[in-house]
Amino acid sequence: MRIYLMVIIFFFSIIMKVEGEGLNQLDFKFYVIPTAGPEHVDFEIVIKNDEDIPLHFEFPTSQIMELTVLDSIGKEVYVYSKGRYFLQAFQTVTIEPHQTYKRIEKWDYLYKGKRVSQGEYTVKASLLPTSLNGEPVKDRSRLISIQKMIVPEENPVFRHIEKEGNKGSYMITGEARTGNGMFYYTVEDGHVEFMKEKQYVTEGESMSWVPFKIHIQIPQEKLPSHGSLILHLYERSKENKIIHTYPVILEEFE
Repeated sequence: MRIYLMVIIFFFSIIMKVEGEGLNQLDFKFYVIPTAGPEHVDFEIVIKNDEDIPLHFEFPTSQIMELTVLDSIGKEVYVYSKGRYFLQAFQTVTIEPHQTYKRIEKWDYLYKGKRVSQGEYTVKASLLPTSLNGEPVKDRSRLISIQKMIVPEENPVFRHIEKEGNKGSYMITGEARTGNGMFYYTVEDGHVEFMKEKQYVTEGESMSWVPFKIHIQIPQEKLPSHGSLILHLYERSKENKIIHTYPVILEEFE
C-alpha cells in the first residue's frame, strides 16, 4: 500500500510540475553556433532539454525560428525568413528528457546579389513558439541567442567546393583558378597528417576557372576516433610559401 501511495505521489508531483512551471522554470537551453567557412556559414540551431519531462514547443507556422545577421554598423545583411514561404498551420516540436534538437541552416554570404565584405558580423537567433507545454510564452529573453562571427576574405583560387563520401572515401569537386596551372593538397586532423602533400595539375589556361576532381582514400583503421578530418587545398608562392588555403571538412568523428 505504501509503495502504491509513493508511486501516486511521484506521478502527481510530475503533473503538478508540468502544469505549474512556466517558461522561466523549465530547464532548457537555446543557442546558435555559427561556423563560418570559405563560401558559406553554417548556423547550428540547438535546443537542449535538461528536464526530466518532455518539452513541447508549439509554433503557429512551420517557421520555428528566425535568423538575422547584422554588419558592424547594425545593418541587416541576412534574414532567414525573407523570400521564404511557411506552412500556416500549428507545428509542435517535442524534445524528450535530456535530449537535444539540432538543425543547420546555411548562408552563402550574399547580400543583394553580392558577397558581403570580410569582417565581424552579429548573428541573432530567435526561437518563435507561442506556447511551451501548454503555457503561453510571455518572456522571450531565453528564446534569443546572439553570437559574433567573422566572415573570411573571399578565396581567389578555389570556389564551388563540394564534398561527398564518408568512412575514408571522399570525392571533392570544385573550380580552381591558379597562377601556374597547379595547386597542392594535404589531409590532417590537427595532430596527424593522413595524406602528405600532393600536387594537382589543372587543365586549361592559367588564371581561368577550371573544374577539378580529387578522390581521397584513407584506410578506415587509420581514421581518427574523434575530431575532424580536414583537406587543405592551397597554392605555393614563388618563395614556396603556402598561400590561399581553403579548408574542407571531410568528416567529423565523435
